[in-house]
Amino acid sequence: MQTRASSESPTFTRKEPWTATYFDNLKLFSVQLACAGGSSAVAKTAVAPLERVKILLQVQAMSTMPPAERYASARDALWRIPAREGWAALWRGNGTNVLRLVPEVGLKFALNDQMRLLFAPADGRPVGLDGKLAAGATTGVLKTGLFYPLELAWTRLAADTSKRGAPRTYQGLLHCLQTTARLEGVPGLYKGVTLSAAGIVPYLAVSFAVYDELKAMLPSSKAARLEWWYPVVKIGIGASAAVVAQAVAYPVDTVRRRTQLSGSPGHATVYAGYWDCVRRVVAHEGFGALYRGLAVNCVKTAPGAALQFVTYDLIKSGLLFLEHAA
Repeated sequence: MQTRASSESPTFTRKEPWTATYFDNLKLFSVQLACAGGSSAVAKTAVAPLERVKILLQVQAMSTMPPAERYASARDALWRIPAREGWAALWRGNGTNVLRLVPEVGLKFALNDQMRLLFAPADGRPVGLDGKLAAGATTGVLKTGLFYPLELAWTRLAADTSKRGAPRTYQGLLHCLQTTARLEGVPGLYKGVTLSAAGIVPYLAVSFAVYDELKAMLPSSKAARLEWWYPVVKIGIGASAAVVAQAVAYPVDTVRRRTQLSGSPGHATVYAGYWDCVRRVVAHEGFGALYRGLAVNCVKTAPGAALQFVTYDLIKSGLLFLEHAA
């Protein structure tokens, strides 16, 4: 019996590491997906009124809404929306945004880790800035292609300024997708997708790269990590990365939002393309219109993005600790 057991044991030991690694990676990916997506959903719901105000400031010039009723500023919008559209209107489109973000954010972090392995130097050196930028850009393109119709539907739902009690342009996510496909064809669900991919590339690339570069400046000793100021600084780093990335990509975001609404019900303006949109916005509204809503966007982005980055780091650190302790 001893001879037979010893002859079978090499086969068992060859299989066990592969299966153990497979299930460990699957568990890690699942935790990343659930925790990153869930934390993002909570954060987005908390700042949803600011998110909607930002979109309205970007696109309301296209609307059939009478100019006298348009919102003059973020403060004006937050003050008047409850009276004009109802309190629930502050969260208009948030359900679609959350539905999009839960898998999207989880995949963003999980795919970014995988892309860094892909772009890591072959000699085993740590991933450099160019590799981080390439990983972030590739991640952005992949997730944009997967979830773009939901992104378009969220923009259209949030941009609906129907008064309280008046018929809504879209009754919900499915109605928006069906109406868009019926009136504009299936390509209508992907209006602005090229620019969206182009815009997410600098945003993700810059945000991940800036966050990692600034985080690398922090002391790595255990004593420093236990100091009261350490998590505060990490939150500041996450916020800084998000704000810098938003400022870089914001004009692209404005043009993308307007393209998504071009020719849709409730919006009379139709743009012939991206450059036509830029030309007409600058000519009729001034160059600053491309940055309209940037301030309120930074206000809502900084705390949410900081929490997202730090929470993700804590989850990953905890998983690594448990793995080494096991």
